[in-house]
Amino acid sequence: MNIGTYRNLGFTALAAAVGLAACGGDSSRSNSVTPPSARSAPILVMLNGPTNRGQIDRLDPALNVEANFSSGGNEGMAQDLLGNLYVADDTATPSTFQTIHLAAQREDGSLTDPALERDIDAPGSATVKGIAVAHEAGLLFAANVGGNSIEVFGTAAGDMAQPLASTALPANCWDLAYNETQDILFLAMTNGTILVVDNYVAGGFDASAARTITPGDGASISNIHGIAYRADTDTLVVTDVGDAAVADDGKVYVISNASSASGMVTPDRTLAGPATMLGNPVDLILEGNKAFIAEKSNDAILVYNNIFAGQSGDVAPNRTVASVKPESLVRITTPRLEADVSDIDDSDTTIDGVLVSSNAPLAGDPDVVVLDADLTTVQRDFTVGESLESVSVNQLGDVYLTADDGANLDGRIVVVNRLGTERDGEMFSLSRDRIVSGAATTLVSPKGFDVADEAGLLLITDNGDPAVKVFGAQSGADAPPLFTTSLAVAPWDLDYHPKGDQLFVALTDGTVAVFDDYLANQGAEDPDRIITPTIGGSAIAAPTNLHGIVYVADRKTLIVSDVGSGAVGTDGKLYVIEKADRADGNTDVAVSIDNGDGTTVGNTQLGNPVDIAFDGSSLYVAEKSQDQVLRFDNILSSPGGDVTPDASYAQTKPESVVLLPDYLAPSEEDGLGRGSIR
Repeated sequence: MNIGTYRNLGFTALAAAVGLAACGGDSSRSNSVTPPSARSAPILVMLNGPTNRGQIDRLDPALNVEANFSSGGNEGMAQDLLGNLYVADDTATPSTFQTIHLAAQREDGSLTDPALERDIDAPGSATVKGIAVAHEAGLLFAANVGGNSIEVFGTAAGDMAQPLASTALPANCWDLAYNETQDILFLAMTNGTILVVDNYVAGGFDASAARTITPGDGASISNIHGIAYRADTDTLVVTDVGDAAVADDGKVYVISNASSASGMVTPDRTLAGPATMLGNPVDLILEGNKAFIAEKSNDAILVYNNIFAGQSGDVAPNRTVASVKPESLVRITTPRLEADVSDIDDSDTTIDGVLVSSNAPLAGDPDVVVLDADLTTVQRDFTVGESLESVSVNQLGDVYLTADDGANLDGRIVVVNRLGTERDGEMFSLSRDRIVSGAATTLVSPKGFDVADEAGLLLITDNGDPAVKVFGAQSGADAPPLFTTSLAVAPWDLDYHPKGDQLFVALTDGTVAVFDDYLANQGAEDPDRIITPTIGGSAIAAPTNLHGIVYVADRKTLIVSDVGSGAVGTDGKLYVIEKADRADGNTDVAVSIDNGDGTTVGNTQLGNPVDIAFDGSSLYVAEKSQDQVLRFDNILSSPGGDVTPDASYAQTKPESVVLLPDYLAPSEEDGLGRGSIR
């Protein structure tokens, strides 16, 4: 019997993650009516006062507070392209970071949750303030006030993180803006200057040749804090708090030709004076021509509808929104998601590589390789250094792997930063990567899994503790599952269909368990159906042991691999099952690739096909007993039988395979769905 168990999340974070708890509606705290012309994208505001430190307000498009929730930070914020939020915390030394799971969907009054959030250590830092993300490269940059440096980490790092790099600066930096297309970093310095670092990442994080821009307004005290860059006009907007103890000496500067400016410059526009309400403008963000300024000393968000045009001087903002001790701002962007890699149905999708994990590789060889789609050459390799099982990748390009202690007793999740697009010849590093492990995870022998990007979840089969266990995709350290679905039969792999909220689980007794409304029910129901593959109405002869599974949603078709006996390296098979969305009980397979003789692999080369991946037409197979990665083209229309693979590559003990489409790891300028390999 299936028993679904799940944690009491209090604020139903899981429901929010799958769209069951609406973020919209009339949840505003204000009765004011704002005309459409004054509306903007939703905004997150970090508060940092004596009584609200770490509270994040979510403002609706009319800039009314629709919800607030707690965080593990109090300083700068940056959002990734899946909607997760990075926040900096300087309440202790060294500082730390935290990720906030799908911040735009958090319910009012919700708390941070170790099953959803993770902490990132920042050893060696003093007081981290502003942060920025290099989305394509997967790097987190932090202004280290008190340490005269920029600290660099991988965005996938965790609670044992070490700096990837530390950039020495001539003075303290409060905030920073990074344009990844140009690889140019702009630093807001507390000595009243702006440093411009060209080729920051490509140049090895070195700022020794940085240019200095000094806004020339003749001020005796200058203390640059907030900074934002508009690339299409090559324009910087920066805020100056002046004397932090004075509540009326703030300024805003607009500086053109920012990517080439140097030395003393006269700003195109300078705003200052009592009408501006600028005292301590600690942060700002841009939306087109509009600027939003966090004015901390005067407890307000100041809005200038066209910051780039108009007179200088004592110009009042177009709008003032009350906010108690705002520290930093983030504009909420909606990700434009492509298909999760396990849900690729379109054969026109460009596949840039085939990532294969090995268990175990030859001594001294890497345990992960990336092959070309033709299965002819190795493009890249990487060493994780764990006993690897299944592999998948999210749309940011981070690779997730399940692993164990080699004895199927102690399971874990390994997350490798941007391995889907780069990291050639490297090894697992705490500067960029993390491991989720420990007693709270309950993982014994995790095998197959799926990454559900839109919900921000990992769904994992545990073969040693028969169950499906669901984790937050941003969790770290010893994170518990959000909920667990116990199974009567040990599972091996699964495929989750997000649009239909259906889960298909490959079981080692040769059947498929199907769960409808899986996340909506938080896995608490028994399987809705059990599919038993048959041929000509007759059950497939034992032994039958399903491993790899793919659900092709647009064809409502399942593809599964059958290793037969795991101890026999010659009796593997592949099946195609049609009408899988409603199939139940004995179901004839539409295609069976099998030479009909379990004592030889025949032309199929199938012995222990432990994992599969599908690109909309071709099926890639990790064939472990034969040390091969195989490709069968036009699998859905295959005649079946003793079919020869269309391509193969010799690979020692391939354990799992995942396809790398060309839309992984986009830059911020591209947005999800338009990324490219670096």
